[in-house]
This record gives sequence, C-alpha cells and structure tokens, in this order.
Amino acid sequence: MALIRVRLGGKRLGYVRNNKAGSTTIINYLGQLLWNEKPTFPTGTIIQEHCGEDSYIGREQGFEAYHQELKECEIRIAVYRDPVEKIVSGFYHCLKQHSIMKNLDHFLDNYKEFLKINYIRIHCRTNTDLLGPDPNIYTHVWNSEDIDSKVLPFLEKLGGKRIQKTRHHGDHPPRVITPAQITKAKEVMAIDYQNGWCKELISLKI
Repeated sequence: MALIRVRLGGKRLGYVRNNKAGSTTIINYLGQLLWNEKPTFPTGTIIQEHCGEDSYIGREQGFEAYHQELKECEIRIAVYRDPVEKIVSGFYHCLKQHSIMKNLDHFLDNYKEFLKINYIRIHCRTNTDLLGPDPNIYTHVWNSEDIDSKVLPFLEKLGGKRIQKTRHHGDHPPRVITPAQITKAKEVMAIDYQNGWCKELISLKI
C-alpha cells in the first residue's frame, strides 16, 4: 500500500502500511508523536504535509515499489493480520462501496477478478503483497492484535511522548463465517501461510 518513512527518536523509521491491519490507527499514532495529531483524525497521506513528500512512498502499490527504501531504514516495522481475518475484513469494508459483490462466497470465488477494481485491490490484498515475502527483513514484527499492547509503547518510548489510544475502523458487529468459507479464504490467502504471515508460523520466520 505504501511505506511511511519518518525520523523518530533520531532514527529513520519505516512502517509499511498494510490495509485492514490497523494501519490507520498506527499512522495516527505517528501523527500524535510528530505533529500533535488529534487521536480521532484518520491521518493517512496528510503525513506528507508535515514530514515531506518522501515520507509516503509507493502509494497504493505493493512491496516491490518501496522495498529498497524500506531496507535503508534503521527501524523497519511490519504489522500483519491473520490472513482469514484480513480478507474477511477487507470484503466487508469494500462491500459498502461495491455492492457488485453479492456475498462473501461470491467475492472469494471471484477474488482475482474483483482485484481489478482499484478500491478492492487496495483493501483486500495479502499481507505478502504489501509486506513482502520475508518477515525476517523487519526489525520489528507484530500482529495487529498487539497494536496497543506492543506497538504503542514502543512508539512512545522511541518518540519520547505519550500517545492517546484510539481505534479507527475497528467497530463492527461479530462476523460469522462458515468452515467452508474459512477454507476458501485460506486458499485465497495461501501465499501468506507459505511466507509465515500468520500467528501459527511467524515465530519460525523471525
């Protein structure tokens, strides 16, 4: 999706924006540290107004568009999400804009076709598409469930300021999916399991 590249605590930090994995919340936390952003504001690309054009690299593109700039950062942060949770969350997010998707099964059965729609492509790509095939290139890797318990205190310590907790796009009713849909979702997101972008395998990769 993009590389966020800023200086924090005297070091160059690179955070890869991974949609549907808490990215809006994390970018807001960076904004709170760097220019006193309001906790309720979805910061997004406004970061360029405060940190320069090269603070947001490869907008709406994949890992190949910013991997070199990422490697140049002293701190390299990846926040991934369970692959099934990620694709299901992406589907429901996009359903508000594109009713062409009849239901979750229709989406999963025609996943590659739906990715041709840019809005869906932005929000429904794999962890691998955005974070790359190797978790080991990052200095810090966290699950999206750990944003407030691990990412937030890390950023506070590095930035030397307190962050007010917030959560963007996180409120929704419980989603019930069938075992068959879980199997389909795992097939769609198979590359993430191959590369270890899941809780079951990530410890073997880093």
